[in-house]
Amino acid sequence: MTLADKVGHFERSLLQDALQENEGRLIDVQQQLGLPRKTLYDKMRKYGLDKGDFKG
Repeated sequence: MTLADKVGHFERSLLQDALQENEGRLIDVQQQLGLPRKTLYDKMRKYGLDKGDFKG
């Protein structure tokens, strides 16, 4: 596994955990991870994550 692969896996894992903890509430995920809205949406799209999959 390359460094880029490992970083991508780690980033996706962090996003998934934050989405799970915040039940898909993106404003809370943004605040927790310190990301601008556009960056969060871009990363979710990159990793195929949907906020609806994390709603409680």
